Amino acid sequence: MTFIPRGIHTAIVTPFTEADAFDEAVFRTLIDFQIASGAAGLLVIGGSGEFVSLTPSERQRVIDVAIDHAARRIPIIVGALAPGTKEVQETVRHAARAGADAVLVLPPYYIKASADGIHEHFARVADAASIPIIAYNNTSRTGITLDIPMLEKLAGIPAVVALKECERDLAIVAAKIRAVGERIAILSGDDDLGFPTFLLGSPGGIFMTANLVPAFHRKLFEATVNGDLAIARRAHDALLPLVEALYTANHPGPLKDAMGLIGYPVGTARAPLQRASADNLKRAAIALKALAAVGFD
Repeated sequence: MTFIPRGIHTAIVTPFTEADAFDEAVFRTLIDFQIASGAAGLLVIGGSGEFVSLTPSERQRVIDVAIDHAARRIPIIVGALAPGTKEVQETVRHAARAGADAVLVLPPYYIKASADGIHEHFARVADAASIPIIAYNNTSRTGITLDIPMLEKLAGIPAVVALKECERDLAIVAAKIRAVGERIAILSGDDDLGFPTFLLGSPGGIFMTANLVPAFHRKLFEATVNGDLAIARRAHDALLPLVEALYTANHPGPLKDAMGLIGYPVGTARAPLQRASADNLKRAAIALKALAAVGFD
């Protein structure tokens, strides 16, 4: 298990045809765009990839196409985001057989497992296949917080190599990096907190707006770690309006609509998610122009 995520990974969308089927051809085009733009890796069938809206067979097909088309040119992380341990194990086994580099795993949500049950969930997933695990702390979605005591326990599972962190309190993020950052890579999971999280020592992030501006995210990260903080701060400030326009209700519906603004139409999000409002799309278009003015692309 040598894969340790570093840099900016794109939580890639899952494109659909007008008939609401997985659009393999467009997906392959998106992967090529990400690779050409210097993305560090891809997260497939994550939240932005509509994991919850895909059938089990569709999830497997998306995994297979991503790994086949990436062809080892870029690491592929697979979202295994179900609440039940058995289903997660099945996804992880398939991802491992297909050649994925890692899996992203939430704690078991909805069922209100105990701390011991959460630890057992990750341990059993680790036993299912020899593939690195990125734990996912997203309290607003799950109602569960992977706090420092839990991360200390998870750090004892060799397969757990990283954490996608969506904690909004940077003091808590800093404490986690200080406590377990040498054993578990703490990755920024919120696009608008990437810059300050990198300053705290995070080695990268997994972002949804990287679907639209992967090169921009890469250069913002590089500027930060290279100490070009004035440039990085300007880039961070320019990025915020795009995040605010797109990370709203119905995510990733607005993000998928915005893909058309850069010449990569990907279809609409599945019900019950709704499309972006005209105002949000206008705001996204203005934000994209502002990002181009930073001079990164």
